[in-house]
Amino acid sequence: MGSYTKKNNKCIEFSTEYKYLGLSISYFRKLRRLTQQQLADRMNINYETISRIENGYTGISSDMLFSLSKALEVPLSELFEHAKL
Repeated sequence: MGSYTKKNNKCIEFSTEYKYLGLSISYFRKLRRLTQQQLADRMNINYETISRIENGYTGISSDMLFSLSKALEVPLSELFEHAKL
């Protein structure tokens, strides 16, 4: 069962894939000894966005994935491989 979030007073389920990808991002962020704020600063976004991504509470665009990969200095393939996707 996936995570849920409310949008326009409707529950939307996010798949477990988002959760696994978020855990992978969190793993590499911690491996690099970065806080969510430091990663967010590298990407010019709000740290709350990083938190939502890592917890699987939000989808992620391809642009955001490329930005995360660059900021973490981890190939996209490795992010997905670690997430078992």
